[in-house]
Amino acid sequence: MKLTKKITLCAMFAALGIVLLYVGSFLEIIDMSVAGLASLIILFCLIELGYAAAFSVYSVISVISLLILPNKWVAFYFVFFFGPMPITKKIFEKTGRVISWILKFAAFNAELVAFYFIVSALGFFDENEISKLFAIAALILLNVVFLLSDILYGKLYRIYMVKYRHRIKKFLK
Repeated sequence: MKLTKKITLCAMFAALGIVLLYVGSFLEIIDMSVAGLASLIILFCLIELGYAAAFSVYSVISVISLLILPNKWVAFYFVFFFGPMPITKKIFEKTGRVISWILKFAAFNAELVAFYFIVSALGFFDENEISKLFAIAALILLNVVFLLSDILYGKLYRIYMVKYRHRIKKFLK
């Protein structure tokens, strides 16, 4: 594929991701779902265009969404959790089954801690509002959600590779 076509596709996917996150910022009830949906764009870029293109699309969506979205929560969900997930999943799964799960959970929990400290420092919620019991319950629940979403990404990857890639590949020559 020519570099010009690759750059054009990356720009179109980044624009699509920003539009999805923008819609999610207005409809607060679907903000996390939209961030997860936007991360499927990263997964598609990773499969068809490679790591560099997927990371550049993730970077562009992250920076622009943090700058222009009226509701920053959907941008935070994408930047810290859903956006890097397809890239880290693909990289860590090369290390073996057990080690990849350890690395994926370690990366997710590191992202979770970074999310907590950055969002607290920016003043989006007070530490007084969060009790210790709630924080522990949220940590456990978020790890379960991460596990389920990781399995979902794997299944969607396999479905795409088996059923749809040969149809889409001819358009991406």
